[in-house]
Amino acid sequence: MLTDDDIFLRLENTEDNTVERKTKSDLRDCVKAAVAFSNSLAVGSPGIVYLGVYNDGRIEETPKEAFESLQKKLSGEISNIYPPIYPEMLVRSKGGKHFLAMVVYGSTEKPHFAGKSYIRDGTRTVATSENQFADLIARRNSKAAQILEWKNKAVTLDLLNTEETVRRMGRVASSIQKTVRDCNQFYLTVEDLNNVPKMESIPLRRIELSYDHAASRLKLEVYPL
Repeated sequence: MLTDDDIFLRLENTEDNTVERKTKSDLRDCVKAAVAFSNSLAVGSPGIVYLGVYNDGRIEETPKEAFESLQKKLSGEISNIYPPIYPEMLVRSKGGKHFLAMVVYGSTEKPHFAGKSYIRDGTRTVATSENQFADLIARRNSKAAQILEWKNKAVTLDLLNTEETVRRMGRVASSIQKTVRDCNQFYLTVEDLNNVPKMESIPLRRIELSYDHAASRLKLEVYPL
């Protein structure tokens, strides 16, 4: 948590990777800086975007009553960041002049974007939900992207034997049909309606992809723990 002493100290210090200064006309640049801090700083580490301040640390002439409107405008711009971030907005004064300090923290939800992500839903363009956004991010991973092509479809799941038992028992311990329900950059979730538990998640690092030509579907080879 930053104190007022921290805020005043950084106000005139040389700009670095945790400090950005913008004049009142630079609202859009404030949003870009907020996104950059959220994406770049260590989780929980603070960065400050000063609004109403010149690059050299001098404060613009702005009546204190104008900051309520300025803060509302900035909050409106910040609300377009996706996934959302929740910076602190602090009005402070020095030498009789007021400025706004927006404190932004390194995020666990990165990457953030300076605007919403959109997809097509039939004939409409709609903003992505959190699950749809996560799906888009997962598709950056080629393995996850291929698995997601089989979402809600049946695949073959081969559970492989350990190296010690391959010679005695063969490479595949069991081969079963599963339905892909979801996949992200970390794990795959499959469902088997005939067994309990029905839902199961498997780390992606344990999975190799192949193809079951006999059944004409994706094959997932799962290595033992």
